[in-house]
Amino acid sequence: MAKITLKEIAKLADVSVMTVSNVIHGKNAKVSIKTKEKILKLVEKYNYVPNQNASNLRTGSSQLIGVLFYSKESYTDFTDPFVSSILTGIENVANKYGYFTMIRSIDKAEDIEVLQRNWTFAGFIMIGVSSYDFSQVDKNIFVPVTYVDTYRKRITTNSEKARNFVGTDEDEVSKIAVDYLVEQGHENILFCSFDFDAAPSVIEKRFSAFKKYFAQKSSGQFLVATTPTPNYQDVLQSVKPYLMAQPFSAIYATADILAVKLNQIFKDISIIGVDNAEFCDFVSPKLTTIAIDQVEKGEIAMKKLIMSINQETSSDFYSNSYLIERDSVTKNS
Repeated sequence: MAKITLKEIAKLADVSVMTVSNVIHGKNAKVSIKTKEKILKLVEKYNYVPNQNASNLRTGSSQLIGVLFYSKESYTDFTDPFVSSILTGIENVANKYGYFTMIRSIDKAEDIEVLQRNWTFAGFIMIGVSSYDFSQVDKNIFVPVTYVDTYRKRITTNSEKARNFVGTDEDEVSKIAVDYLVEQGHENILFCSFDFDAAPSVIEKRFSAFKKYFAQKSSGQFLVATTPTPNYQDVLQSVKPYLMAQPFSAIYATADILAVKLNQIFKDISIIGVDNAEFCDFVSPKLTTIAIDQVEKGEIAMKKLIMSINQETSSDFYSNSYLIERDSVTKNS
């Protein structure tokens, strides 16, 4: 059955559209009890839900938050524990404060223009914007924004509106990984991540820190393997040169979702991941990892955005991380 409209309810109740709207929104002081009851019965009978976006356009206000994952492939793996955890945190706070979220993947700044032509947003949470595209993306948004895991070459934001930045101390993440693996006797290490380039990003920062601390701590060699997706076949292809012989005794995987796939490929290699995904305790061997509270990051991103919407304030937050030892890293004798 097609959704009933406000106009159709007004026709069935034999009243004006304005009267129906006033009753639905509780502005019914001048409406008779009989008329009010008739309208509410029709609303219940036909399960009418007000068009929130139409209301936003009329009033100029909105409770809608755009949650946009930025990816050059226009693809977001929503099974990735990082993604689901961030969204859990965002939704926890959005629901508490009466906001609605629209979740999308975008791959260019123009996508934001299209969204804003069709919807009225109170603000955006932008996740993983490329530093190459940051200025263009930011220029296209004229409401408050919280950027998550977004790193710029320089500070170039739209100063007219509030801008928050939420991320992780990526330098600390790689320091923990290198320190621990070297302490366990591993001199030759494979750095495995999603594809990245020289532009500032989560992976680029982890890799730069990895190189720095590896040079300080180890006299061995490091190697690099990258994959476009966490799909098993893509991960397998990325490490194909090392399937017959491994010139490393340990792997630093920049995401748990990669670490568990690598653990299936290299049975006798020590592996450390990042995130502390829920499945780390249930794989075999249990995954040693560097914990980052991604749910907290999502909650803080949303809280800061609400503060920006209501008070036009801006502030940044960078979470800490810590090692969780399990079974996937063993001492190298």
